[in-house]
Amino acid sequence: MRRCLAIVSFSACVLGFRGEAPIDASHDLDGIVAVLVDLPSTPIEIVACDPAAPAVCPATLSYHGRVLATGGTDDEARDHARALTLVFERTDGLASLRADVPLAVRGLVELEIDRMALPGDRDVDVRTDLGDVTIVGVRAAVAVDVGIGDVAIEDGDGGVAVRLDDGALDVRTPGDADLVVDDGEVVLVQTGDARQVHVRTGEGDVRIELADDADLDLDLRADGTIRVTTDTVVAIADGELVRRVGDATTRVEVRAGGDLEIVRRAP
Repeated sequence: MRRCLAIVSFSACVLGFRGEAPIDASHDLDGIVAVLVDLPSTPIEIVACDPAAPAVCPATLSYHGRVLATGGTDDEARDHARALTLVFERTDGLASLRADVPLAVRGLVELEIDRMALPGDRDVDVRTDLGDVTIVGVRAAVAVDVGIGDVAIEDGDGGVAVRLDDGALDVRTPGDADLVVDDGEVVLVQTGDARQVHVRTGEGDVRIELADDADLDLDLRADGTIRVTTDTVVAIADGELVRRVGDATTRVEVRAGGDLEIVRRAP
């Protein structure tokens, strides 16, 4: 494909070709309890299946997508695309998927993962520099570390831990939550029983829907306004709010770089 580029007061036609290499693979997860997905910038969508139904939920990690590349010729662009490979390794119950990008093609290739699938009883750890991440159906623990991108997680019964530099975070989980976002808003919905919560944003509003408010240990600080509206606590404060309710067995610790709102989840 040829693309023309206008530069200041004159025009030049830059000869550039795009190449593509498909990605479609499946790896055995028998004996694996945790999966690390550590990839260069790419969107990642993980949809976990129910391991109680092995006929439709095999013990595998499967994924498909593509590598896009540029080159001076068609053949060169295709060669560049094929140069990036995904490497699957397994050691002592841990599996990892990473990209091998030769130095000669760095900056010339882009990875696009459409969807991944695996059984929902494996722990999942996802890392990427740039790209939206969506994880649905993982009943074990979920960890995500993203530079820039929006992150959405549903389930994560074994707990959810997220580190996000820049982007919006939406977590709906019955597990504990440890969420850190440098710049972006956070929405957390507890979908099970009362669990421990730790949230910090450098800049960004926070909204939390609690599953239960009978035994709360609230330690809340925000650069904006704090609003708590539950059956046991109704309060508005600027800057700080500390409150203990009942046996105070459920700690909710928040440091928000904007406004903070906490409500009781609607039944």
